[in-house]
Amino acid sequence: MKKLIMIVAVGGLAVLLGSCSSVSYVTDWDTHHDFSRSKTFAWYELPERPDRGTPSPAPNAFVASRIRSAVTGELGLKGLEPAEPGKADLLVTYHIALQQSMQVYSSGWGYPYRGCWGWGGGWGGGGYSSARMVTRGTLIVDVLDGKKRSLVWRGIAEGAFSKPNPSESDVAKIVSRLLAEFPVR
Repeated sequence: MKKLIMIVAVGGLAVLLGSCSSVSYVTDWDTHHDFSRSKTFAWYELPERPDRGTPSPAPNAFVASRIRSAVTGELGLKGLEPAEPGKADLLVTYHIALQQSMQVYSSGWGYPYRGCWGWGGGWGGGGYSSARMVTRGTLIVDVLDGKKRSLVWRGIAEGAFSKPNPSESDVAKIVSRLLAEFPVR
C-alpha cells in the first residue's frame, strides 16, 4: 500500500511540474548584417498613417516603461549608445502579444473498480477539478537597420508575462535572457 501511495504521489508531482508554464526564448537574425559596425541605437516609433490614424497607446504605460528601460539598459551593457532616430545605426521596437487560454487543474485520483458479479464498474475516487481563463503575454523585440529600416534581429519570449503588471525585476530578467545573444557575433 505504501508503494502505491508513493507512486501516486510521485506521478501527481510529475504532472504538476510538467504543467507549470515556462518562458520559451527564440531569436533569429539577418545572417548578412554586420552587427560589429553598429554602435548606436534609437527607439523606433511607428509613423502615423492617415488611413489608420495614430497608433494606439500601450495597454499599460507602466509595463511599457519597464520594457523600454530594461531593453535600453541591456543594449547599454552591450556597448550600444543611445542616439537620435535619424542618426542611429539600429532602431529598436517591441510588441506584446496576449493570448487567453483555459487552464485546468485536477487534484483527482482514482482507481478502477468492478461491480458485483462482474456487472457495472467504472472509476472511483475523490478529488476535484477547476478551470480558469489565463492570459499569457509574449514579448517580441525587433531590431531594424537604421538606414534601410529592414528587420535585422528578432527575439521572442513566448509566455513571458503571466500577469498584467509584471514587476521591474521580472521584466529585467526576461529582457536580459532575451537579449543574451544580441548582438550576433
